[in-house]
Amino acid sequence: MHILLIDDHALFREALLYILNQLGANTVVHEAANSEEATRLIEYNRDLDLILLDIDLPGTDGLSAMPTLRKLAPDVPLIILSGSESAQNVKAALDMGAVGYIPKSCNSHEMLSAMRLVLQGGISIPPRLLGKLKSSDVAVGESLQNVEQQGVLTKRQIEVLNCMAKGLPNKLIARELAISEGTVKLHVFAIMRCLNVHNRTEVVIEATRRELIVPSNKKPII
Repeated sequence: MHILLIDDHALFREALLYILNQLGANTVVHEAANSEEATRLIEYNRDLDLILLDIDLPGTDGLSAMPTLRKLAPDVPLIILSGSESAQNVKAALDMGAVGYIPKSCNSHEMLSAMRLVLQGGISIPPRLLGKLKSSDVAVGESLQNVEQQGVLTKRQIEVLNCMAKGLPNKLIARELAISEGTVKLHVFAIMRCLNVHNRTEVVIEATRRELIVPSNKKPII
């Protein structure tokens, strides 16, 4: 497993290496102190499995660097690992393609759990950060709680589910439902947890089995 760690504090990177090595015996960590170094490392290493990105970087900050990093490695999951817990930063990171946001105040167990979840295809946002989000994103946070407590999909999640059944990517789902791409990702995560599946294909199969969606070759019962 190859992980790119982008953080300008050498002491923090050194401490995090011990945690990251617990992800697996064959874990290789590539370190970058700024976005320029990160760009060169991504261009050189095309077999990355995970990117950990700090926001407060010298020169080009982490959020500003995200579009370039996502373009260079569009299929590599990216987690923000930052001392900032502001709702604005969380929402911006999600909207630009992050699939996780880990505050540096988390302990090692929480960090490892979040990274493992992301590596399995999930999304990891601490509940206390979800609680800071506003408008439609607050509804997503509440709906995640509903999934945990009741195992019931909301009306919006059913809409997202039907878009997934059509094979639409998150960007097009966001456009069709007039919500942010980050919000779509959180809904997809909630749907997966509710249906107890691990990828989008399993979502469609399980949702069809439960008759939450109707196959395209079958007319709905009126």
